[in-house]
Amino acid sequence: QSGSCVAVPNCGVPRAPDNAATPACPSGTTAGQSCSFGCITGYSGGGILSCGWSGNWSQGGACQVVNCGTPGLPFNANALSCASGTTYGQICRFGCASGFAGDGFLRCTSSGAWAQSGSC
Repeated sequence: QSGSCVAVPNCGVPRAPDNAATPACPSGTTAGQSCSFGCITGYSGGGILSCGWSGNWSQGGACQVVNCGTPGLPFNANALSCASGTTYGQICRFGCASGFAGDGFLRCTSSGAWAQSGSC
């Protein structure tokens, strides 16, 4: 006799990586197949999960939190405090320069831009 049959391992439904949306597996979850994943709101990146012949998933890629960077000082403002950082959802508060009234904040959005609320 020649040859033999070997069962193709099934990795099962993959768990979503940290901060990722549910993986899409259009070709199935058996060895040699892959699933793609995107990131949840506020995170960027994505990647591929590959089902190996060991029956385990391996991951390529990841989801990183969006960072808006240091914001510019709003018009007529004189103080800016970003106590919690500059990543998605974080808020930087500002006060107004002498002779101007008001206050407000900037919020880091999922697009990586700052959105302003309030003014001087």
